[in-house]
Amino acid sequence: MRKGSFRTAGLLLLLSFASARGQSEGFLPQGTSLQVGGFTDYITSARIYPAARDADPVIRTTYNSVGGFLAFGGDVRLLLPKGNAVGITALPISVLNETGSIYGYNSSGEYVGAPIKDGFNIWLFELTGYFNIPVVDDRWNLYLGGGPSIYFGNRKVQIGNAEANTPVQSSIGIQICAGVSYMFASQWGLRGEMKAVSPEFNTTSTFGATSTEYNGLKVDLPRTLYGKVDVNGTDFTLGFFYEF
Repeated sequence: MRKGSFRTAGLLLLLSFASARGQSEGFLPQGTSLQVGGFTDYITSARIYPAARDADPVIRTTYNSVGGFLAFGGDVRLLLPKGNAVGITALPISVLNETGSIYGYNSSGEYVGAPIKDGFNIWLFELTGYFNIPVVDDRWNLYLGGGPSIYFGNRKVQIGNAEANTPVQSSIGIQICAGVSYMFASQWGLRGEMKAVSPEFNTTSTFGATSTEYNGLKVDLPRTLYGKVDVNGTDFTLGFFYEF
């Protein structure tokens, strides 16, 4: 699914919850409320280890660095008495960058390069408890949070026109966060967070053929690639929510 589709789906979900506000209030426990939000997520860095199982320690620890990148997600939070809350977050992440090229002469005698692209897909799900830090103005809310996470992901490897097949892997972890929110209207608010997460998983990628052709250049493909993806950067989010 493309990023635009994620944004559209998130907006439609948010509006559907808003339209159902009157019907939903009766199902919430007394003294609680519900927040449904969408956000833009900026992660400062990630690492892709192309040969994570190589016998040579230098090759094994060599990685391609991925700079800052954006993702778009959503969450639902149940606000408890005294401002504490519990919530579920979903965040799909997709990255694909060109990391190099394989050069050679094609059948016409031209010197051309077949691009090498490397990246990953991750589907992140978090269960978080949020603990309120009291402030004077009720429109503001400061909080700390943390809880378990589960990640599903795979590596994306392309050489020329050939794309490797990489099964989806899963891993679990723990995340902690600090955030602030501001209610600028009776039901609408803005929220910003800083979060420490570290999705990491090993990958096995295989090509369906022994070679591929790119602009007339024949490129031999590796049989199997054993890699590792490590999202090691700091996570910043900024978004809005609707409370009912």
